[in-house]
Amino acid sequence: MATKQKVLLLEFNEINWAVIDRLIEERGPKFLPNFVQLRQQGAWAMQSAVERPPLLDPWITWVTLHTGVSPAVHGASVLEQDSETITAKRTWQYVAEAGRSVGVFGSISAYPPTPLRGFMVPGPFAPSDDTYPKSLEPVQAINRRYTQAHNKTSKAPGAMEGLRIGVKLLQLGLRPSTCLRVAAQLVRERISPHSRWRRVSLQPLLNFDFFSKLYRRERPDFATWHSNHAAHYMHHYWRAWDDSKFLAKSPPDEREKYGQAVPFGYGLCDELLGRAFKLIDDETVLVVASSMGQQPYVSEKYDLGKIVVRIKNIDTLLDVIGKSGITETVPTMVPQWNLTVPDAGRRASIKAQLAGVRRVADGTSEAGFSVSETGNVLTITPMGLARKVPGIEYTFPAADGRPERRHAMDELFATDTPTVKQGMHHINGVLAFYGKSIKRGANLPPCTNLDVAPTLLSMMGLGLPAVMEGRVLHEAMA
Repeated sequence: MATKQKVLLLEFNEINWAVIDRLIEERGPKFLPNFVQLRQQGAWAMQSAVERPPLLDPWITWVTLHTGVSPAVHGASVLEQDSETITAKRTWQYVAEAGRSVGVFGSISAYPPTPLRGFMVPGPFAPSDDTYPKSLEPVQAINRRYTQAHNKTSKAPGAMEGLRIGVKLLQLGLRPSTCLRVAAQLVRERISPHSRWRRVSLQPLLNFDFFSKLYRRERPDFATWHSNHAAHYMHHYWRAWDDSKFLAKSPPDEREKYGQAVPFGYGLCDELLGRAFKLIDDETVLVVASSMGQQPYVSEKYDLGKIVVRIKNIDTLLDVIGKSGITETVPTMVPQWNLTVPDAGRRASIKAQLAGVRRVADGTSEAGFSVSETGNVLTITPMGLARKVPGIEYTFPAADGRPERRHAMDELFATDTPTVKQGMHHINGVLAFYGKSIKRGANLPPCTNLDVAPTLLSMMGLGLPAVMEGRVLHEAMA
């Protein structure tokens, strides 16, 4: 295999070939021209995650892809888990230790950023605005603020604050054309409020502007860029696009409002792929990966669709269970929150209390929360609903001297997502290689997310760590 090549890894979370193929079949190759070019002029494979439920989550599958070892070895289990608690090196760490330059932008579990030859911007669910170098913190600040405002865990910046942020972002690479698209979206929302779903697409556009400027300036030997927008659209709007596999068909107004969201998201992936083509040179391999895919969310329990229940205000909930011992609360993907509780005894008490919460809906008693523990972090998730009926009530057990407490659902929770859950994780995702040294039009044998890290290190001429469990995909090389 060729040595000392550079690698640019484009991470489109949870996209899959099945949706790409269907969109090309239905709308023609001009709808996704860059994915067509990727397969015609590159090498591509069906890449399957080695994880199975309940481990089939992106904060686990991406760490497997970046480490080349299974979850039992790397230990990742929480979104934006502190990388110091992950017990395996990521690809960028191997590259940095070899004395070569690195650029990481948005990859899962890249927090906290570490000083290296290059740059590091963690994902938007990171617990702080820290970046390396510090000059990139305005990028992370707007990323986290945007994500939290979208998930209704924070407020969007006001007009004057937005103007100040805008000036900084223009200096960091924000393109005037992207500003026009932002303005056009805001106007569109005034005319058609339901079109707010398109706003999710603005974040990857902004981020690719910043990344492009950084990449052209630094020309790192190894770089990553991550976007979750297509996964978001599939999770929320798959049935609106295609309800053929669902137990309940998509209502007409749902199809009318959101039926184009999934194709729109893949179209944006294609646009960004085209921009990535223009970033690389003859010494660079462009790699496109998704770590796993998605499929329609079908459940007999939630035959009409799973209604997402989110916490209205985390402080109000903590007033109910008691705030003592909780040093940090971090919102992750809706509807989850991470609670940091350093004291083991207090952590066990909070975990038992939340695990004991009961919800009564239409005479049926069921669990109110799912709670998991990783290190000193509790990940809490309100359980979804099969039906929204009047009079839903939550009972919190007596704990730590507090009496049993009952609350109407609307006091603590909201069910305001525009649709029910419509997409779920699937093992089959995307992997493709493109560049001067890559075999053209090669359909590679099926592989797994364990195979990506050793292949990338091999392409860069770096030695393969003995701990890695995957194989090098030699058949991708010309």
